[in-house]
Amino acid sequence: MHQGVKDFIRWLEDHRDHEGVNLNSPATSAELAVMEQQVGAPLPADLRFVLTRFNGGTIPAGTMLPAGIGPGTIDDAMRSFAGQVDADFLDPELPMPFHRTLEGSLLCFDRSAGPVADTWPIVDFYEDTGDMRLVYRTLDGWCRTCVLDWRAPDADEPFSLHKYLSQGLRHVEVEPDVSTAHATVAHALRRAGEPEQALESYLRAARCVPPLHWCDWEALKLAALLDRQREGLEAATRLAARAPAERWADRETTPAQVAYALARLARAATDRDPWIRLLDQLVEQAVGDEERSQAHAVRRALVHGGPLPAPCPPREVPAVAPQGDLALWWKEARRAYSEGALRDDDLLLDARLEPLAEAQDLTDLLRIRREF
Repeated sequence: MHQGVKDFIRWLEDHRDHEGVNLNSPATSAELAVMEQQVGAPLPADLRFVLTRFNGGTIPAGTMLPAGIGPGTIDDAMRSFAGQVDADFLDPELPMPFHRTLEGSLLCFDRSAGPVADTWPIVDFYEDTGDMRLVYRTLDGWCRTCVLDWRAPDADEPFSLHKYLSQGLRHVEVEPDVSTAHATVAHALRRAGEPEQALESYLRAARCVPPLHWCDWEALKLAALLDRQREGLEAATRLAARAPAERWADRETTPAQVAYALARLARAATDRDPWIRLLDQLVEQAVGDEERSQAHAVRRALVHGGPLPAPCPPREVPAVAPQGDLALWWKEARRAYSEGALRDDDLLLDARLEPLAEAQDLTDLLRIRREF
């Protein structure tokens, strides 16, 4: 058994009187045997040990599911999961839920990751959307992160941006190779008005295996706005890699948008050849006449030195309506960015903001702290 799991059990057993702790009696050997027979595979050793100390219950991070048969058990959650994703309950690669988070999602062992139970990583499954992503490399990593959070000085404080950032940093400390951990830190730093640090964390998230593919787009947007060529080229290289439509959906952008952001950085590059090669890849992947035409126009502008064409704005109605009074327009832009109505996509892709950008440095908006 791993040390993090031992600390997890010890903390819960030492805090049985804690308001957020209500542990069930230990699972019997018969209950565990039935559970393993139902799933057709041994339980991960660490989970099995936890269940022998308490068979599910309420903990500060949510609700651990008990072994056994019936409502609220691991078996019940697996059957519900199978119905949700239209899979066979007996599929040996069907994820195994074991914990429901405070946000309502399910933490599951990813049984498709290998034949040995003790190598299964942990994914987060959102039943309302069907989204699933790797969030912990091991159960021990989850246990270690939980204990660090529970022991933290801000453990009993209300949720805040500072607490969110601290939780992300603790997860990075425990599992530095997990994309979700770095993405949490990046998102928190971005809201904290630290765009340069957020950019570095987005890139770290995109370097992990498996990555969160949308982190490269977030990194490229920040790099383009901050004029950071090295970081932008790294993110653009991964984004321009040829990929099916599903991967582009995961990237949460389009070839034409990436082409524009890339070209905006490349204009100041002394060697444009690497950038143009990436543009060629993006032009080939553009879908539809309009997007293909725009990607071609961006490439022509970069090769021949002309002005970049106006990109397709991220929305039909601007987040902040243009005004003749630039001071008032800037005030409204600051308010809209603080409230989340004006986004980084707008700052990068909405040409209707150009008159304001000539009078104000739009990157100042990136330094506004936005609490939850």
